[in-house]
Amino acid sequence: MPDNDRTSARLPAAVLAHLTEVLGATPQTTGKTEAELPGGERLVAYHAVSAEKPNAVVAVVAAADGTITPRADFTAALGHDPFIPHFDPPVLGTVPPRRRPVTINPRRNDWRLDQCDRRSEKITVTIPPTGTAPKADVYLLADTTGSMAPVIDAVKAGADAILNDPALAAFDVAWGVGNYRDFTVPAPNSYAFQHQLAPTTSTAAASGAISTWNADEGGDTPEGQLYALQELATNTSIGWRTDSKRIIVWFGDTPGHDPICTDLTGLPAAITEATATAALTGANITVVAVSTTTGVADALDGDPNSGSFDYPTCAANGTAGQATRITAATGGEHRTGVDPGSIVSTLSDLIADAVQSTGNVHLVATGDTAQFVESITPAAGYGPLAGDETHTLTFEVVWVGTKACAERDQELTGTIDVVADDVVVASKPVRVVVPKCRYHYVVEVVCGERPPLRGRDDHDDRGDHPEGPGGGHPTKDDGPCAVVPGRYATAVLISNPSTCTAVIEKRFAPLVVDGKTIGREPDIQPAKPFAKLELPANHATMDDCCALHEAVDHGPGLLLGVLDIVSDRPLEVRAVHTAHGAQTQTGAPSITTRAVDPRRAP
Repeated sequence: MPDNDRTSARLPAAVLAHLTEVLGATPQTTGKTEAELPGGERLVAYHAVSAEKPNAVVAVVAAADGTITPRADFTAALGHDPFIPHFDPPVLGTVPPRRRPVTINPRRNDWRLDQCDRRSEKITVTIPPTGTAPKADVYLLADTTGSMAPVIDAVKAGADAILNDPALAAFDVAWGVGNYRDFTVPAPNSYAFQHQLAPTTSTAAASGAISTWNADEGGDTPEGQLYALQELATNTSIGWRTDSKRIIVWFGDTPGHDPICTDLTGLPAAITEATATAALTGANITVVAVSTTTGVADALDGDPNSGSFDYPTCAANGTAGQATRITAATGGEHRTGVDPGSIVSTLSDLIADAVQSTGNVHLVATGDTAQFVESITPAAGYGPLAGDETHTLTFEVVWVGTKACAERDQELTGTIDVVADDVVVASKPVRVVVPKCRYHYVVEVVCGERPPLRGRDDHDDRGDHPEGPGGGHPTKDDGPCAVVPGRYATAVLISNPSTCTAVIEKRFAPLVVDGKTIGREPDIQPAKPFAKLELPANHATMDDCCALHEAVDHGPGLLLGVLDIVSDRPLEVRAVHTAHGAQTQTGAPSITTRAVDPRRAP
């Protein structure tokens, strides 16, 4: 609808006089449209309203000879309306372009994760130029109040060009159709929002729904689009497909009433720009908007409080810029200054861009394996992404073993999904095996000789000096603090008393090697695997100081460390320690033996 600052000064004198007589008031122009007849005659159609009735449009045609004729009479006499653009049928290729899929690499995961294991994975997602959404629901939402007549006529004429745009041939597009006017209902408007067609892939059905549009009614300047937008986001009867990208294509020429109070809608709470925006974002709907030139100066972004008089119980409290804010919040776009002659091409461009572009792409872990995903970086994903180029997106996923072992292997499955605008567009299977618990037999190992430590005064090693054994000074490197002087040996006896073969892995963490301490706190050493074997039922074997040369070349000096025998079955393990005093000491060698109890761990 027009605003009051659009004066009649733009009108030719004859047109001004005619419109003033018809309207009974000074006309407010809502635009003009030019056309050319086959013979070359130029025509101009003028549209105007009065300030008291901003939606009651009067249209006249001015011919080159100065003749002024009501538009309806002129088009009836001519047999067609020359001011409605002509659209040739869209040309479709015999084979629609193949839509390339979104890909994820690596294509699958198979992990074995013991508790506290940590893995880092780089995942690459490739978005093709055709975008992410294999399916898109496009809902055409039009302002069909009186001032929109030239726009509605143009869209009806170009509906097939919009619905059959070749740029959409690679996509599964469903079309929804609806239009809005305003409260109050039933007067001066017969409805505030009319939902005509749930999203369908039938372009014939969509074209039929568009063909019923008729620009009429409206009342005051602002309209009821906030109600329409909120209904599209919250009313389950709209019929959005669950696995489709949702797009509303909204076009009109005035802002919307804000608020719309409960006595008008019958809803439990008032509708505002904020509630409509929250509903749209909550429903993952992208809104693209077109402001036409047939109404107020800023159209959908205009001041919603100006010219508002139809809501006697609902004080106007909105602010200018509604369409720009709503489209920005939903990842859409707002085009302004669009006249009836360019409305069809503008809508086609916007729809193609919205279907092909992507607001956000992120990864989601699902299923029983989601518990192993510690983090996904970037957590918020990427976007918005243009639909006319390839995008290569890199994510880092950190996997952590969170599940304790059990008597048997535990196998869990799930997926890593690529989610674009709330639609899963690619996925890879994930399998995580938590290995069963094993039996750990941990044995202390002492091997080799620790010679007597001589002091500065060359006393023998009888321990009668306060500095340390033998009166010398203990050092960190020679290991005198670990054991007293002497010769040592360790044997570990391993028996399998069961009826099944045991699979055994041996690990060793050296702490003193050839008399040099390498593992005194705060220094630490890992237990490194050094041997594997299968021990049949009712068989035995052993480890000793000689065997540990496989794990570490320890030389003749003192070796001290921890041996971990890991088995998938219970064993009988005994540790035998032999010690002999230093040369200056007397007494026979000592032998001790002990049973080693198992611990259950990964």
